[in-house]
Amino acid sequence: MNALYELFILGELMTGEKHGYMLQDVLKNSVGLGRKISSGTLYPLLSRMTDAGWIHLRVEEETKGGRTRKIYEITNAGAERFVELMASPFDSNWDIETQYTFRFKMVYFQYVTQELRIECLNQYLQLLVKSLKTVSDFEFYLQTNKPEPEKQRVQLLRVFDHRKRLAETEMQWVKEEIERVQAQED
Repeated sequence: MNALYELFILGELMTGEKHGYMLQDVLKNSVGLGRKISSGTLYPLLSRMTDAGWIHLRVEEETKGGRTRKIYEITNAGAERFVELMASPFDSNWDIETQYTFRFKMVYFQYVTQELRIECLNQYLQLLVKSLKTVSDFEFYLQTNKPEPEKQRVQLLRVFDHRKRLAETEMQWVKEEIERVQAQED
């Protein structure tokens, strides 16, 4: 999970310097209702990333109330780490973490080469194909062997139909995105 948050933080800092609370707010709004990052997770991660030399911390005094502000900016080493994270292959397991990672990578595509964007899209497409095959295989098993209870089997088939339709739609979108990126001048 830290790699996902590292990718997010470094990607956000590629756009310019940010305060910790701004990073937390953007992340909260980026991933949706089901996922939040607490201050107890974010600030120790920012400290580790500062210690690793990926980000630089600048402390400023605020004019109102004399409260200090911590402002983070990416370093050259951080930009290298960012590209490394963008280039790292997806986990071979299809899960929500993979989906979040893909979404974050897409947000930060503008900071990597066309070749890397296409590679990322192709990797994700292959995971979608693998996921669809797994669902289809299990669907075939349920239809062929008809395990009991029947009501549960019927409902599982409905769930698999839903998953297949989502996968097919997403696969089509990714294929179109690959074509779009290939047609762009880098």
